[in-house]
Amino acid sequence: MSELNVHFLDRMKSILGEEYEDFISSLNNPLEKAIYVNENKIDIQEFKDIIDFKITTILYERAGFYVDEAKLGRHPLHHVGAFYIQEPSAMFTINSFEFKGDERVLDMCSAPGGKTIQIANRIPEGLLVSNEIVKDRCDILYSNIERMGLKNVIITNDSPDNIAKAYGDSFDVCLVDAPCSGEGMFRRGSEVIREWNENLPSMCADRQMNILASADKVLKQGGHLIYSTCTYSLEENEQVVKQFATQFGYKILPISANFERGIGLKEAVRLYPHKVKGEGQFVCLLKKLSPNEYSSTSQLRLKESKLASEFMRAHTKIDMKTYEYKGKIYTTKDTNLIKKGINYYSIGVRLGEEKKDRFEPDHDLFTAFGGKFKTRIDYDYREGNVAKYLRGETLEAEIPNGYCAILLNGCSLGGGKATNGIVKNHYPKGLRNFK
Repeated sequence: MSELNVHFLDRMKSILGEEYEDFISSLNNPLEKAIYVNENKIDIQEFKDIIDFKITTILYERAGFYVDEAKLGRHPLHHVGAFYIQEPSAMFTINSFEFKGDERVLDMCSAPGGKTIQIANRIPEGLLVSNEIVKDRCDILYSNIERMGLKNVIITNDSPDNIAKAYGDSFDVCLVDAPCSGEGMFRRGSEVIREWNENLPSMCADRQMNILASADKVLKQGGHLIYSTCTYSLEENEQVVKQFATQFGYKILPISANFERGIGLKEAVRLYPHKVKGEGQFVCLLKKLSPNEYSSTSQLRLKESKLASEFMRAHTKIDMKTYEYKGKIYTTKDTNLIKKGINYYSIGVRLGEEKKDRFEPDHDLFTAFGGKFKTRIDYDYREGNVAKYLRGETLEAEIPNGYCAILLNGCSLGGGKATNGIVKNHYPKGLRNFK
């Protein structure tokens, strides 16, 4: 990679010493491919039993696997949300903390959603607020959460400062996977390399401190902060962590992992591409010691939807409270985390919307609760009808008239509406890229 900035190269020489040549050589290697199995939809062993491609276990993530296949994005099991394509080093971040399963968690900078999906799977009895400030990236985040069928995620589209104002002292855990100079992603291509300059790390460090200041306000006393970047610079990693811990009253906790330790910060972890099968990553875990005096804004009052509740009772085996927000109907685990003054992209599972005195179901309803529908069609993902459904074609099925869920090997894929043995396809047009 002759195009690498000389200032970056000089700095990496000083950081790595005799390992520098191995590091530079590793940047010419192809990217490692990996997937994360979505246990919200499928058991890991069941996934292993049915797949038609080779996987190798990632030692630090029980649901993570290296893959050799180059094009898994159009695989039926990807469509159904049985797995998420994720960079392997990025999977380690969430493994730096041991979740109990019922925490309230904030993912401050969450798109495209890989770490959000990992967290949601680890807190089945908890609730996750997943924030992304950029609207277009929020669209991607929602699409991934919808496909995974996650039921315990609220999506916000707002600034860290506004999140802090609304959610003072609300969370047990906060993840800040901080926007950074991206040095650990140089192997991805020339665009990332061209954007780097010698002033970028210090500029990013200033932004990271601002985000962390907001993170401090949302954390309860005794809460945990997970901080990560995909860069190597000391300014954005060890220096930011030390400054934040001193200024805001945090203890830096040791991470148990067989990886390179932080530079002058042995509690933290650094992942290098010449040492691991993946890209560059920095991870640090901190615990809040000082009291939080930030007062939270009041919660938003939500109107319940009678039509949606009637639909759920008629077509599914579950009875839940449903709420209207900006013309869409949702269900959420805890309305106490829906605050005034925040721009929400989604306040839970998007069930659908009311249209002319009837309820029109959304794709998210089928992906999240398809297994609870009274009428279900469950295909093996290798069946011919699966390809027809993913292309948007109608299906034939001797089932009762009305809405039904389409499943692949027990995983909720989407929905349809049956009329006299013909099932009208409700798979979204934007997802019909199966060939």
